[in-house]
Amino acid sequence: MTASKGCSLLFALAFLLLPLFPGSAQQSRPADEISKLAEDVYLFRHQSHQAIFIVTSEGVIVTDPISLDAATWLKMEIAKITDQPVRYVIYSHHHNDHITGGSVFADQALFVSHQAAQPKILAAADPHTPVPTLTFTDRMSIDLGGKRVELIYTGKNHSDNSLVVLLPQNKLLFAVDFIPVETVAYRALPDGYPDDWIDSLKQVERLDFDTLVPGHGKVGKKEHVRLFREYLEALRSAVSEQLQKGATLEEAKKNVRLPKYEQWYGYADWFTENVEGMYRYLSQRPGK
Repeated sequence: MTASKGCSLLFALAFLLLPLFPGSAQQSRPADEISKLAEDVYLFRHQSHQAIFIVTSEGVIVTDPISLDAATWLKMEIAKITDQPVRYVIYSHHHNDHITGGSVFADQALFVSHQAAQPKILAAADPHTPVPTLTFTDRMSIDLGGKRVELIYTGKNHSDNSLVVLLPQNKLLFAVDFIPVETVAYRALPDGYPDDWIDSLKQVERLDFDTLVPGHGKVGKKEHVRLFREYLEALRSAVSEQLQKGATLEEAKKNVRLPKYEQWYGYADWFTENVEGMYRYLSQRPGK
């Protein structure tokens, strides 16, 4: 191996309660499920959250454990697939709705995160969440049982410590909360850094992968990174125009519309909050 507070329960509840669009991948899915993404790579889903795990001949690499219930269920399901122990648990970022439950694997695994996540996890509301002992700043790789997992920091976005998990042999990328697939951003962009977020997405676009696995919703493709970047750019541009005209927040929320994205998941419920979050960010940005 070479080393180069949550979105909150409301995030999970909001995904469960949002009206589903016809044909949505979230529709008619069981609360807990495991499906195969590629050879030895699995998607595990608990209610509205999801993550991946990789099985190797020398152990298992698990990403976000999600919750105590999810992790307990996952550990039992992994035992049905392999007799190898979980060797690593990778936290995508510090938000509790993705990393709670890691204690289930504390007897056998090392915990990994971006360096900036470590102090925030240490101060997390759940004292049982294991604090990562392996951290990195830019890149880190895990080589286990002939499989390589690359952890990459692409800058601030949905948080200041989100990493992406790249499986080069499968051309698959796991990225949580900052690259939703055909879905608007979460509410009023809590903990978000819109300018850095757009730059972060550009960095992700330069990575070599085909399949995109988000922390919520349907699995996508690399092109969905570009699509979401263009959404954020359009949102920023439209809100900036309102600010230049001297519009109040309420006027901006009334005036800004992006009809191109009306069919995206969450638009009807969260778009005006996206406008609000961008308005507040741009209003407070130095040199505005």
